[in-house]
Amino acid sequence: MSIRRFLPRATSELPPAGGPARAGAPVPASSRPLRCAAAMAVLLGLVACSARDETPMHQGAALAHPTAVTAAEYEFPLAWAGDYTFRWSTAGDIDVGAPEAAVVRAFAESTQLSLSVGARLAYPGYAEVIPNGEWLRIPDGGAYPPGAAEGDWQLRWAGTFLGRILRIQPDAAGFTAMYCLDDVDVAESYDAGATYTWRQDQPGKPPRGLPVWLTVRSTAAPVDAAPSDAAPTAATGVDARTTEFGHRRAPNYNVFEGWTITDVAASRPRDPEAAALAAACAAWVLDNPHINPAYRTETPSRVPADHLPEAAPPLPGWGVRIAE
Repeated sequence: MSIRRFLPRATSELPPAGGPARAGAPVPASSRPLRCAAAMAVLLGLVACSARDETPMHQGAALAHPTAVTAAEYEFPLAWAGDYTFRWSTAGDIDVGAPEAAVVRAFAESTQLSLSVGARLAYPGYAEVIPNGEWLRIPDGGAYPPGAAEGDWQLRWAGTFLGRILRIQPDAAGFTAMYCLDDVDVAESYDAGATYTWRQDQPGKPPRGLPVWLTVRSTAAPVDAAPSDAAPTAATGVDARTTEFGHRRAPNYNVFEGWTITDVAASRPRDPEAAALAAACAAWVLDNPHINPAYRTETPSRVPADHLPEAAPPLPGWGVRIAE
C-alpha cells in the first residue's frame, strides 16, 4: 500500500472525520484507522537491530490490540506495524536535529505508522495536530478496509524507509516544509506478517519517490508575550529536554508540542519552485542504491519477499525525554 494514493490534500479547514482527538489525552492503542486507497506512509521494515526498547515482533493473532498509554510510556508497536525503520538526510544546511526538522520527521513516521495501527496510536501528539480528513485520521486497526470504523490490524512493513528533508522555510507564523520519501526497499504484508511482497508503485517504471509539503504553525505565545521566567523554548513550544539523538524508533514525548499542522499536500506541484523540489525528490530516489527486485524490468509485477529486507538502525533516531 503506497502512501501516494492516500495523499491528496488535507487542511485544517476540512470538516472533522469522526471529530478531532482530545488534546492532552493519552496516546491510544486502539483507535479506528480507515485505510484509504493509498497509504501515506511508504516504508516497510524488518529491523534486526536497535530493537532493545520495543516489544518483540509477533503475528498479532494472540495479542490484545494496543491500548492507550501516556507519552512517557510510548514505544514503537513492533508487533502491529512490522519491523521497519526510518533513516533521514537533509539538503543544504538543514539541521536534521532542529525542532522544525523533528516535527517533519515525526509527522512522516507517524503517518506511515497510522496506516497499520491508526492515527491515535501513532506518535504522541500526532492525532491532536494533524488536519482533518479521512486519509490522515485513520481509525484504530489501520487503513483497511477503506471506510471501515476499525481496520483489520493486518498491515505490516519490513525494511528501511529513507526520508530527505528538502526544504524548511521559517515564517512569522511557523514554517513550511517539503520532504521526500523513498520506500523502494520495503516489503509489505496484508496478512499480519505471514507473507510479504516487495513494494512496487508503478510496474515497469522506475521509482519516483513521494514529495510531501507541510504548513506548520506555532501555537505558543510570541516571545514578547512570554513570562520572564519561561523556558528558552517557550516561544516555539518545542520541548528541548531530550537527548539529541538516540536508538529508539519512536519518541516517548510529544515532538509536536507547540505546533499544529494546518496543511498537507502530496499532489502534483503547482508552481515552478514546487516542481523543482519534486524533481529533486525523484532524482534523489533514483540515485539511492536499492535491492528491491520488483523494479527490475525482467521481474514480474509482484515479487514475494521470501527473505525480508533488514531494517537499518534509525537515523537519527529518537532520544528519551529528560525529566525536569
